[in-house]
Amino acid sequence: MENENTITEQQELETLRSQMDLLRKKLEQESIVNEKLMRETMKSRVSTINRQGWISIAVAIFMVLWFPLCFNTLSTAFIITTIVFMAVDAIATWIIHKQVDERQLMSEDMRTVANKMKTLKKRYQWSTVIELPLVLAWCVWFCYEVIQMTGAPWQFMAGAVAFGALIGFFIALKMYRKVIDNCDAIIQQIEE
Repeated sequence: MENENTITEQQELETLRSQMDLLRKKLEQESIVNEKLMRETMKSRVSTINRQGWISIAVAIFMVLWFPLCFNTLSTAFIITTIVFMAVDAIATWIIHKQVDERQLMSEDMRTVANKMKTLKKRYQWSTVIELPLVLAWCVWFCYEVIQMTGAPWQFMAGAVAFGALIGFFIALKMYRKVIDNCDAIIQQIEE
């Protein structure tokens, strides 16, 4: 009788082991599927982040080429400063986005991806803190240059420049929020 109980217990133990193995395999497959879904979502968000970077770079390069042609009656110092400012902005944006290659991120472990997103977010925030006062100073200088060139009343020019700066600010803010929100979403997805 005791021998039969031992055999039954061994059979039950074997059944439990096989069920545990089956459960382990299913959990591994589920985690693989979850990681694949997470990486696909991450790829889409990284693509959006990179698109915003390339748009910023394209605008800066366009300004470098277009500005001297359209505003060649402004002072040489102002034109050179504008070109340098736009070129530095394009290079800084490229450097900030350089580490966010979606093909490379798809093969890296999730911790590394989260750290890269945190770094990108921090650099983006710092670039905004640095660029905002420079853009405001540039707007004031631009207003002064156009007043000197045209003799237009300063109230009119200040209003026109403020209106243009406001439109540019809201476009830049929308692009900035899109990048920061996507970084936050990727970081949150990885940390959960």
